[in-house]
Amino acid sequence: MKKMMLLSFVFILVVCVSHMLASVQGTIRGTVTDKNGNPIEEVRITVMSMQYSTVSIALKSNKKGEFIQIGLQPDYYQIRAEKDGYLPVIFEKRVGIQDMVDASFQMEEGKYYVEAPPGEEDFKKGNEWYSMGKFEEAAKSYQEAINKEPEEPIYYNNLGTSLAKLQRFDEAIEIFRKMLEVQPESYSANKSLGELYGIRQEYREALPFFAKAAELSSDDPDAFFNLGACQLNTGASSDALANFNRAIQINANYAVAYYQAGMIYVNMNRKDEAIQYLEKFIELAPEDPNAPIAQNIIDYLKSH
Repeated sequence: MKKMMLLSFVFILVVCVSHMLASVQGTIRGTVTDKNGNPIEEVRITVMSMQYSTVSIALKSNKKGEFIQIGLQPDYYQIRAEKDGYLPVIFEKRVGIQDMVDASFQMEEGKYYVEAPPGEEDFKKGNEWYSMGKFEEAAKSYQEAINKEPEEPIYYNNLGTSLAKLQRFDEAIEIFRKMLEVQPESYSANKSLGELYGIRQEYREALPFFAKAAELSSDDPDAFFNLGACQLNTGASSDALANFNRAIQINANYAVAYYQAGMIYVNMNRKDEAIQYLEKFIELAPEDPNAPIAQNIIDYLKSH
């Protein structure tokens, strides 16, 4: 069994699935009210994907203050609400597989008038460049949008993502940190910072950002898996195991979490749990490159 004790682990980041069937699409719905609970109609609501910058949907609340958008791919979305005479509201929501997400919120009266955002044209140009794979040009356009409208979080998100594509990681980290100054409770910014520090193998720096992301999105298995992967690389295997199991509790079919947890059980000499988890991993992901490794370990454990 001692031969199994020095298994190495690789830092793993979860990438959201880019193509989903209609059956896994989700819905955002909610009600806009004032501080007294009265509905507010004709609120302009923009729902924008944090991962796919070209996905932007415009809605308006009805007389009851209600709004709804169906057919959303699993992702994190920025929701921006504006109406003359009210202070704008910006927040993020996660839409999971077949989720019906409540995005209700309140608006406060204030001196604000809806008009074309000053950075919108540069932002759209950035999106066009990004979709063509021209990340240098996209980054310049996003920076122009920020210069004109420095309080818009998604401009920072897209600029940071473009810089990461260019492998300008130091600059990307700086931008996502600025995004957190604008929107401190942003899951997307915390996750991106964790990933960027992870790419640089600076796992201790990554850890607080992944921890915050998991706190902000307690129903997202990816958030707990990423936190566990980071903890594993800082030597906190017990904490990592707890978070891999948390990911499995949220999503019982989270194959790679079974693999990582199973490997920890191997190193802990917990044979029965190791076999159980690795067998489940193979059942869920028989074509995964790690499936043969898992099978070899299972065979070894069962024969000793």
